[in-house]
Amino acid sequence: MSIIKSRKIMNRKGLPALALLLSPALFTSVALANTDTQSITPTIDSVASIDIKLTHKRDEVKQLENTVVNDQGRLRELRNQSDTLDKKATQLDSKRKLAQRNLDEQYNRMINDPDLDITPFQKQYQDSWKEVKENQVAKLSIQQDIQEQTRVLKANSTKRQRALDELEILGESRQEARVLRLQEELATQDSLDVVHTITCKMSMTLSACSSQGKTLSMQKAVNNFQQQLINGFTEAETVKQHVNNVSLNIHVLDSAIIDSGFNGSNRYTTKLQASLRARPDTIAACQLLGLENRYCIEDGTAQSSNEKIKKEKKWVGITIRSNRHEDNVTVNGVNYGSTPVDVMLPAGQHQITVEKSGFEPYSRQMSLSKDMTVWADLKLQENRPKPGKKFADSLSNNQLAPQMVVIGSGNYHIGKDAAKDVTISTAYSIAATPVTVNQFDAFVASSGYITEAEKGAGCNAINGGETKRHQNQNWRKPGFEQSKNAPAVCISKKDAETYANWLTKQTGFTYALPSETQWEVAARAGSKEAYWWGSDIGSGNANTGWGGSSWANKSTSPVGSFGANPYGIYDTAGNVWEWTNTKSGVVRGGAWSFAPTKAKAYESLELNPSTSANYTGFRVVRTL
Repeated sequence: MSIIKSRKIMNRKGLPALALLLSPALFTSVALANTDTQSITPTIDSVASIDIKLTHKRDEVKQLENTVVNDQGRLRELRNQSDTLDKKATQLDSKRKLAQRNLDEQYNRMINDPDLDITPFQKQYQDSWKEVKENQVAKLSIQQDIQEQTRVLKANSTKRQRALDELEILGESRQEARVLRLQEELATQDSLDVVHTITCKMSMTLSACSSQGKTLSMQKAVNNFQQQLINGFTEAETVKQHVNNVSLNIHVLDSAIIDSGFNGSNRYTTKLQASLRARPDTIAACQLLGLENRYCIEDGTAQSSNEKIKKEKKWVGITIRSNRHEDNVTVNGVNYGSTPVDVMLPAGQHQITVEKSGFEPYSRQMSLSKDMTVWADLKLQENRPKPGKKFADSLSNNQLAPQMVVIGSGNYHIGKDAAKDVTISTAYSIAATPVTVNQFDAFVASSGYITEAEKGAGCNAINGGETKRHQNQNWRKPGFEQSKNAPAVCISKKDAETYANWLTKQTGFTYALPSETQWEVAARAGSKEAYWWGSDIGSGNANTGWGGSSWANKSTSPVGSFGANPYGIYDTAGNVWEWTNTKSGVVRGGAWSFAPTKAKAYESLELNPSTSANYTGFRVVRTL
C-alpha cells in the first residue's frame, strides 16, 4: 500500500541523503503531480513558432517550385520557337536562292529581248529577301527572349535553392527546439510525500523492519517521480518509445521519515518525504527523442546553483617512435620534442605529427581508445612536391603568409558519390586554414584596403531561417565575438581576390582563389565519402549548425579547432563557406550557421560575388 503527494520545491537547499542511479525500467503508474520547472533560457524560437515558419517556408518553396517549372516551360517554348525559325530560315533561304536564279535567267534573256518584262521576277526576289530579313529579326528577338528567360530562370532557381536551404535550417532549428524544450522539462524538481506499508516477518527485528520500510518507500518515491516526470513531457509518447534505453539518473536531493510504526500485528507503515530531480547525461534528451546526439551540445554551464556534475574522462598512454633521430613530435599542435615520446592523452581524436627536415612529415588524425604505440616511418623528400608538404612564404613586414599545403598532380574523384574523375596536371598548394582575422588585419594595415561591407554594402546573416543584411556589420564586427585566429568573415569575392593579389605582390609568387576542383580535391584528401572522415557528420567533428560543437549556430570557431584531414588541411567542412574563383560566385564547405548536409565535400552555394556574409570567408591557393 502506498500514498503519494507532490509539492513544488521553492529553491529548497540541503545535503542529499541519497542518490539513486535509477534503472530506466523501474517505474509504475501514478497520477501527474504539480511541478516546478527550473529555467533554462532558450536560444532559439519555440517549437510552435518554428512550425509556423516551416509552414510559411514550405508554401514559399512550393510557390517558387511552381515558378521555376513555369520558367522552364516558357524557356522550352522559346527554344522550340527558335528551332522553328531555324528551319524556316533554311526554307526561306532556299526560296530566295531560287528567286535569284530565276531573276538572273530573266536578266540574261533580256539581253536578247530588251522588251522582256522582268518585273514579276524582281518582285518575287524582293519578297523572298524580305521574308528572310523578317525571319532574321524574329530570330534575334527570340534569342533575346531566351537570354532574358534564362536569366529569370536562374534567378528564380537560386531563390528556390535559398528557400530550400532556409527550410532545412528551420528543420534543424525545430529539432534543436524540441531538445531544448525537453531539457527544460527534464530539469523539474519535486517534493513527494509517500506512504508505504509492508508486512514484516515475525523473525525480523524492529530495526530491520524499519530499514526495509524506508528502502522500499524511497524506491517508490523515485519510481513515482520518474513516471510523473515522463507523463508530463510534451512529447511523452515519443519519449516512452525510447526511455527504456536511457537513464534519467534520478537523484534524491533530500529525504526525511515523517512518521513510521506498526499498524496491526506485523504491518509496518512508513511516511516519507523526499525532494527529487533528474540529472540525465548531456545527450539524454536526444536519445529520448530519437535524434542524433549532435543536437545535444554540452556547453559547460552548471546544472544547478549548488553543484556541478563532473564527468570522468578516460585517459590513455601513447608512445610515439620513428625511424629517424632528431625529429620533432607535435600532438594537437603542442610540441613534445624528439622521439621516443610517452604522453598521456584523453581518449578521443588527436592529430599526431612527426617531422624532420628533409623528410616527408608523418601526420595522422587518430582515434585513441586504449594504450598504444605509434610508429612514424619518415621517408626522404623527393624533389617533386607531394601532398602534405607544408611551407609559408615570407612577407615584407617580417611576417609569414598563410601556411600552404602541397597537393600533388594526379587523378582524383570529386562530385556527389565521388563519381566524377578529374586530373590535376600540375601540383599546387592550398592554405591549411581559411584566412584568419589576424592575417586579414595585416593586409588591411599594409594596404589601407576597405572592404565592400565597410563601404556601405553591409553584411548578411541568417536570422530565424531568413537571410538579412546588417549595414553596420563587417569583418571587424560580424555580429559575434571572434578571436584573432578565427576566420575572417563578411568578405566579398572582390575582397578575397584583392587579398590574394596583395600576397602575390608581397611574395613574388602567384596567389589566387581556388577553383572548385582544386578546393574539393584538397577538402576530400582522397576520401570518396561525403565528409573526409566518413559518410555522416557525427558529433563534434566540425563547426556546422547542429553539428554537436559549442560553436554551432553561435559563431565561427578558431581555425584548426577540429582535426586536419589526411592532407593536413583544416576546416574544409563547416566553420565558413569559402569563395572559389568561379566567376558567377560560388562558395564551398558549409558554415557554422548552416545545416550539416551543406558541409559535404561536393556541396556548393551560389552567391552574388559582391555579397558579404558573416558565414563566408576564404582560403587561397599558390602556384608552385
